[in-house]
Amino acid sequence: MVKNIFILLFSISCIFGQQLLSTISSEKIGLTESIIFTIKIKDIDSNPSVDLEKIKKNFSIISGPNIGSEYRFVNGSKSSSRSISWTLIPLKDGLLEIPSLVVKVGDKSFNTKIHQIQVSKQKSSDASKDLFLEIKVSDDKVVVGEQVKITYTFYTRVASKVISTEFPNFSDFWVEKLFDPVGKQFTPESWEDVEIDGFNYKLLKIYEVAIFPLKEGIYDLESMIMKVETKEKDSSFSRLFWDDPFFDTFSQRTKAKILISDPIAIEVYSLKDIPKNFTGAVGEFTLNSSLSNSSIDEGSPVVFKMTLDGKGNLSNISRPKINFPENIDIFEGETIIDKKISDSLSGSVTWEYNLIPRKSGFFSIESIEIPYFNSYLNSWSKAFSNKIDFKVNKSPIFDSSDADLLSSKSNVIRYNRIAKQKWISSSKILFEKKIIYILLFSFVLFVIPLFESYLISMKNKILNFLSQKSALNSAINSLQSSKSINNDALRIITKFFYQKNIIDTKNLDVATLKSSLKNKIKEKDFEDFSKYLDDFQEKSFTSSNEIEDRKKIVNSFIKILKKIDLYA
Repeated sequence: MVKNIFILLFSISCIFGQQLLSTISSEKIGLTESIIFTIKIKDIDSNPSVDLEKIKKNFSIISGPNIGSEYRFVNGSKSSSRSISWTLIPLKDGLLEIPSLVVKVGDKSFNTKIHQIQVSKQKSSDASKDLFLEIKVSDDKVVVGEQVKITYTFYTRVASKVISTEFPNFSDFWVEKLFDPVGKQFTPESWEDVEIDGFNYKLLKIYEVAIFPLKEGIYDLESMIMKVETKEKDSSFSRLFWDDPFFDTFSQRTKAKILISDPIAIEVYSLKDIPKNFTGAVGEFTLNSSLSNSSIDEGSPVVFKMTLDGKGNLSNISRPKINFPENIDIFEGETIIDKKISDSLSGSVTWEYNLIPRKSGFFSIESIEIPYFNSYLNSWSKAFSNKIDFKVNKSPIFDSSDADLLSSKSNVIRYNRIAKQKWISSSKILFEKKIIYILLFSFVLFVIPLFESYLISMKNKILNFLSQKSALNSAINSLQSSKSINNDALRIITKFFYQKNIIDTKNLDVATLKSSLKNKIKEKDFEDFSKYLDDFQEKSFTSSNEIEDRKKIVNSFIKILKKIDLYA
C-alpha cells in the first residue's frame, strides 16, 4: 500500500515538474558573453507573463522576449508547448544567480528553478582579441559642474556590422550629446585604420557625450552594450582569401556577438572657497557686454546684453547680479544659449536686459565680474566685461516727475499721471487760500504715494497678464521658426511654463522640468508631455527624414501646449 502511494506521488510530481521547464544555454561564460534564458510550458493556450525585475540585479536583458510554439503527435496523441526566451549579458563577474521567477498563465502561477552561472573576468581592451568595445574618459577625478568627455569606440579585426546598441544612462549628470549615431548609416568611410600592439584594426566611434556632475560622490558609470554581427572564416577557403578579412565576401557564415565596455568610476569633488557671487560656471570663459544704442532719449527702451563665452556647463549657469545705475527701470529679458558641438561642449550664454532711463544725463554700466572655476588650471578665475558709457537725452514729451513706465521687453506701455492742477489765486480771503494749500499738501503727502503704489501694482498685474496671454503664441512662433529645434525646444517650452506662472525659473533641464510640472498640470497632460520630452531626447535630426522628424516633434509640443494653455 505504501509502495503504491509513493509511486502515485512520484507520478504526480513528474507531471507537474514537466509542465514548466527553465533552462540556460551555458553555465560558464565570460564577462562580455551572453546566455539565453528559456522558459518552456506544456499544454497552454496563451502566452505566459513573467516578472523579470529580479534578473536585472545581475544581468542586462539584451533581447526578448522571443516566443515560440511546438506541436507533437505521438501514437495518435497530441501535445503542445510554448517557450519564451531572453538574451542576457552579465553585469559583473563571479558566481551570478538567476533567481526563481513567478510565471503566470491565466489564473495559474508557476515558479522556475534557480540557475547559477559562473562568469569569468575578461579584459575587453585586450588587443589580441578580434573585436572589443573601448570606453575613454577625459578625466576620472573632477569637481561639481566640470565637463567630462566620454567616448565609446568599437575595434575589430574581422568584417563586422553593428546591429544594436544600449546606451548608458547618466542619471546623476547633466548630459550633452557630442556624437550620436541614431539615424545614421555607418559606411566604409566611417571606419578608420589603426595599429594596436602590432595588430591592424578598424575602429568606429559609436557614441560620445559630455557629462557634467551635479553633486559630489563616487559614481560607477554604466557600461555600453552593443550587439554586432561578424563574418567568420570558412575552413573550406585557403588563408589567401582571409588575409584581408574586413570587407571579405568569401566567408558567408555570420555570428552575433555581444560586446560590453569596461566598467569605470568617476570621483566628483565639491568646490572649495566658493566666491559669494559664484553663478555655477565651471570651465574656461570670457565675458562681453553691449548696449543696443549709446545715445537714447528719456523713456525710450534700450537693450543691454551680457555674453559669457567659452567651454563648460553653459546650461547650468545662473543669471548674474548686476548693479545698474540709478534712475533706470530694469526688466529681465531672454536667456539665450548657443551651443557648439565639436570635441567638447562650448558656446555662449547671453542674458538680455531691457533698460528704460527716467532721467537725462551721462551714465555708465561698470565692468561686471563673473567668477568661475577654471577646470584647466584647477583654480578660481574671473571673467570681466567691458565698461559701457551712454548718454540719455532730454525728451520734450517726457517728464520724469510725471510718468510711470511699464515695460515688457521691447513693448513699452506708458501711463501718464494726472496733469498738475493750476490753483488760481484771487483777491479772496487768506483763509480760503490757506485751506487750498493745506489740501494740496495733504494730497501730495498722502494721496500721491497711494496712487503710485497702485500704479506699480497695476503695472505688475498688466505685465503678468500680457506675458501669460502671449506665452502660447510666442512658444508656437519660436518652435516653428527655430532653425535648431533640438537645441532650442527645451528653452522655448520652459519659457512657456514660466510665463504661465507654472514654474518660477526658465533654466531647467528635462528631469527638473518634469519634476516641477508634476501635480501642476492635468495628469493626462503630464503623461503626454513627459512622453513627448522623452521622444525628443532620443531623436536626432540628422537622418534622411530630418524635415519630417522636425515637424513631428514641433507639432507634438504645440498640441500639448495648446491643451495646457486652455486651463493654466
